[in-house]
Amino acid sequence: MIRGAIETVEEKLVSGWIYAPSQSLRNQLVLAFSGGRNVGTGKVEIYRRDLADAGLGDGFCGFHFPIVLEPGETPASVVIKLADSDLALLQQASRVVA
Repeated sequence: MIRGAIETVEEKLVSGWIYAPSQSLRNQLVLAFSGGRNVGTGKVEIYRRDLADAGLGDGFCGFHFPIVLEPGETPASVVIKLADSDLALLQQASRVVA
């Protein structure tokens, strides 16, 4: 099972964490999307002592990278996807609708 969270989304940046017990995700790409448009790309490369202390691998589970939203796009619409995977992290208050 992969765990993670989007912790901060602002008009120009996104940050959070992602962890998989069966494999290291360190240096894996994560992509930010608003609607179907890629608004930024970063790596899982930030050490987080809180995650290491919680037993989530070596603690290198964090990401923090810039995003570029267009007029009309809001930080609340941002979703994070793990590259080459179907995994998507939604913001805590997000709802999936048809």
